[in-house]
Amino acid sequence: MNKISLSNRGILRAVAVVGAALSLVAGAGAAAGADTGSGVIDTGSGILGDLLDTGSGILGGSSSGGSSESVQPCNRSTKSGGAGVTNTTHQLGVTGPTSFVLTYETLNIPDRIQVFYEGGQVLDTGYVGDNANQGTGSRVVSLPSGSTSTVSVRVTGPNDTQWEYTVNCPS
Repeated sequence: MNKISLSNRGILRAVAVVGAALSLVAGAGAAAGADTGSGVIDTGSGILGDLLDTGSGILGGSSSGGSSESVQPCNRSTKSGGAGVTNTTHQLGVTGPTSFVLTYETLNIPDRIQVFYEGGQVLDTGYVGDNANQGTGSRVVSLPSGSTSTVSVRVTGPNDTQWEYTVNCPS
């Protein structure tokens, strides 16, 4: 018979509290008529992702796609976070001005990819991907002068979406 240790109980209690809080927020948004974006919890980035990290984090196990880091290094593929909006921060290793290549594959369901640097949008692909071209592409993203070495990528997609992109390190 397995017993849950005291530390695991604390972890499970914290996860339950986070889940309850998310339910309350989603319920309040729906009651107010707000678009909450998705019923899918993005475990690919941020604090919740760190808590639920199935690769090397507190719950152990093996990872199955996406990033569980709050800041992901460049040259690493980022995979679909599901329907709604997925935000991921990428470390470039240098500050602006610089440029890098964003490669993407949105398959046959159109998704929108936006890149932000220091709060300003520097790329918007619009919705790309359909049965004809499968959404395969790449863009050179130019960054202005700045003091940070990270960019944020936001992918917006409908139900049943699948996508993948890579922020390639500046050369």
